[in-house]
Amino acid sequence: MSKGTPSFGKHNKKTHIRCRRCGRHSYHKQKRSCSACGYPNAKRYKMAWKWKPINRAGRKFIKPKHQKRKTARINRHPSTRR
Repeated sequence: MSKGTPSFGKHNKKTHIRCRRCGRHSYHKQKRSCSACGYPNAKRYKMAWKWKPINRAGRKFIKPKHQKRKTARINRHPSTRR
């Protein structure tokens, strides 16, 4: 079988499904592990090159002083939830 057009007809299986911990579409069915958060491992999977999503995921990484200002801003202007 050639590796051109006929082979692409066989690319119709889902390898990844939605992860129950992080909710992203990155849980590998055959490997039984999530490539985004590392589920079912107890420790969360994180790398230095993907620090932005990790910081965005939870508020515990924000310094308390900044957190107070951010919460106050959200309470004043509910439309700017960022």
